[in-house]
Amino acid sequence: MTATFPIAFRRQWRAFALSTALLLFGCIAGIALLRIDADAKAVLMPFPHLLTDPAERVKQEEKDRGKQIAGHQIAFSAYLMTHNISVAFASMAAGMSFGIGTILMLFSNGLDLGAVCADYIQAGQGRFLAGWLLPHGVVEIPALLVASQAGLLLASALIGSRSPLPRRLRLRAVSKDVFTLSLGAAVMLVWAGLIESFISQYHEPVLPYNAKIAFGLIELALLAWFFARAGRKRAAPAS
Repeated sequence: MTATFPIAFRRQWRAFALSTALLLFGCIAGIALLRIDADAKAVLMPFPHLLTDPAERVKQEEKDRGKQIAGHQIAFSAYLMTHNISVAFASMAAGMSFGIGTILMLFSNGLDLGAVCADYIQAGQGRFLAGWLLPHGVVEIPALLVASQAGLLLASALIGSRSPLPRRLRLRAVSKDVFTLSLGAAVMLVWAGLIESFISQYHEPVLPYNAKIAFGLIELALLAWFFARAGRKRAAPAS
C-alpha cells in the first residue's frame, strides 16, 4: 500500500488536479458570497457552532481548555472517521453519475471551507483558524480530493470520449486504481480523525497555536513527499 497508493496517485494525477481546481473554485465562491452578503453565513456554514461570532467562539474555546472533549476523544475520533469516510466514499461513488455528483460535492465542500476561512480571517482570528484546521485539515482535505480523484476516474471511464474500448473494459482498466485511491483516502481519514480529536480541538493555553501550525506544516511536507516520491523504485522496473 505504501508503494501502490502513491503510484496510482501519480498515474492519475490529472484527476487529482481537476478535483483540486473544483474545490478551490468552491472556496473562492464561498469567500465571495460571504463578502457580498454577510447574511449568507447562515446558509453557508456547515455546522451550527460556526454561526457564532468567531471572536466569541475563540474566547470560549480558550476558556474551556478542552474540557468538553476530555475523556471522549476516542468516541469523537471514531465519529469523525465514520463521517468523513462516508463523505469521501460518497464523492467517489458519485463518479458513477458521470462525474456530476463528484463535481457538486467538491464544489459544496469548497463553498463551506471558503466561507469558514473568510469568516474567521475577517474577524482577525486567522492564527486560531490555522492552529485549528492545519493539524487535521492538511490530511483530511487531500483525502477528500483523492477520493474525488477516484470518482472522476470512474466518470472518465464511463464517458470514454477518446477510447475505442467498450465501457465494460474501460471500467475494468481503472478499477484497481479506483480501489487503491479509495482505500488510501480511508486510511488518511483515520489519521485525520485521530489528530482532530487529540490535537486540533485543544487550543491555547493547552496547546500553543504556533506549535499546532508547525505540526500541520510538517504533516503537509511529509504527505507531499509521500505522493511525489514513495514507490518510485518499485515503479521504475515496471515502466
